[in-house]
Amino acid sequence: MKNKKIKAAIVGGSGFTGLELIKILSFHKYAEIKFVTSRTYKNLRVSEVFPSYSDYGSSELIFSEDIGKEELETIDVLFLCLPPLKSMQYLKEKITGYKGMLIDIGSDFRINDPENYKIWYKTKHLLAEVLPEFVYGLTEIHRDKIKKSRYIANPGCYPTSVLLGVAPILKNKSVKVSSIIIDSKSGITGAGRKLKQEYLFCSLNDNFYAYSPVMHRHIGEMEQEIEKMYGEKINVCFTPHLLPVDRGIFTSIYCKLELQAKDYNLAESFHKIYKQMYKDSCFVKFLGEKIPQLKDVAGTNMCHIGLSWDSRTHTLKIFTAIDNLLKGAAGQAVQNMNIMMGFSEAEGLAKNGIFS
Repeated sequence: MKNKKIKAAIVGGSGFTGLELIKILSFHKYAEIKFVTSRTYKNLRVSEVFPSYSDYGSSELIFSEDIGKEELETIDVLFLCLPPLKSMQYLKEKITGYKGMLIDIGSDFRINDPENYKIWYKTKHLLAEVLPEFVYGLTEIHRDKIKKSRYIANPGCYPTSVLLGVAPILKNKSVKVSSIIIDSKSGITGAGRKLKQEYLFCSLNDNFYAYSPVMHRHIGEMEQEIEKMYGEKINVCFTPHLLPVDRGIFTSIYCKLELQAKDYNLAESFHKIYKQMYKDSCFVKFLGEKIPQLKDVAGTNMCHIGLSWDSRTHTLKIFTAIDNLLKGAAGQAVQNMNIMMGFSEAEGLAKNGIFS
């Protein structure tokens, strides 16, 4: 594949995630964007709507309203950047005859069980028969499966920050986890490019609050993947919050452990577990006892992880920071594409991805 550029298409390219994808793929040595869709800006040049994009190789790219079936058959990899329930609607019409690779950055194919999907999304899945074909694209955990897959369900931004944080301790069978409490804070771009009163500058500036404190949709995929890693079901307690910043997710995870008295001082052991797990992962950095900060990951595809062991309460406190638009969306999607195509995992992801 490296001798010839792959042809990529982006459906929903004028949202925050779609724009980040355009930037990343513009710097990618082995990818060329052939189509990018936007009903809002159809027939306009990307650089006309977003002037900063005149500095990228995609400056002449034009937003189209849709991609025809014949055009779609020429595409090597299709990225879907669509709201909940929209990806499955799009694919129901388009998937017949498409032979390329597909990466859904939306949420429609992350949950494997259609009955479980109905619980979290309050509707029947339109392509339940296709769900088994999708691999959950948490790169550092499912790298081997991603290599062999055609269809990827890119994880949500909150689940990425959570699952990378808990994976080492869940996969280590020497520790019993009795409960997981998660407190996440996200920048406003996590809500997407939509006009709602609570997302206006005067509503969000100098403000901070929790939302969807019960039955947030991302819990379904968190619990699904936690059960796969741990071998047992754990009902997580998850509360998201909205930060008055553009981008980034800071997550605090409290894992209550069942221990014998002799096991109380385990800080050093936990550090070894995390270092070993991520020693070959170019986009995960373990900081030891240092607590990560959003400013250190904004505009990158990195996940920073720090630990604090509270021996008094038998609680492992895990802190993670990611950029919700990159490691939580577009960056991880390209990371998955690189693995599927046999490219270097970091190809196209070395530059910052700050949007404008």
